[in-house]
Amino acid sequence: MSDRFWQDLLEPEEELLWTGRPRPKLSLRNFQLFGPFVGAIGTVVAGAFVLRGNTLPVSQSVVVAVIVALVALSLLRGMKRLTDLRRTRYALTNHRALFFKLTRDGTRAKAFPRGAETKPDLRPTSPPSVFFIRHEQPGNPARAAHLGFEYVEDSDRLSALMVTPYKGATR
Repeated sequence: MSDRFWQDLLEPEEELLWTGRPRPKLSLRNFQLFGPFVGAIGTVVAGAFVLRGNTLPVSQSVVVAVIVALVALSLLRGMKRLTDLRRTRYALTNHRALFFKLTRDGTRAKAFPRGAETKPDLRPTSPPSVFFIRHEQPGNPARAAHLGFEYVEDSDRLSALMVTPYKGATR
């Protein structure tokens, strides 16, 4: 998304401070993203080893089928998560934190005022993720979510913008 796109979405007196998007790297630190793919490969290798020349009883065949189904489901969830990250964009202004997700039907957007920010929590993903908004669901405070910009390459610069509020920011 170009800076022109962001400029069209800004409110009067709102300034764009930072834009980014998730760029996860293949890394052990990102196991939650790439784990399903590793698990799928491991299951195929283990399945080939077990089934090599052996005929399994029905009970063991059912167990193998359930394991394969669970791995396939895990793999699909991992692929969906990576696709969602590829379609996500972030922006930080002097008034709001903006989250955009490109979908087939258009663009879904969420905005949170800068006053909703908490101290940035830098997570050691590769590249780092910065979580800085505690969002409680109305009527269900037990389901609070910690939101932020995931897998951003210039997380140090982003964190600095959050720790020292932009002059003129409404907090």
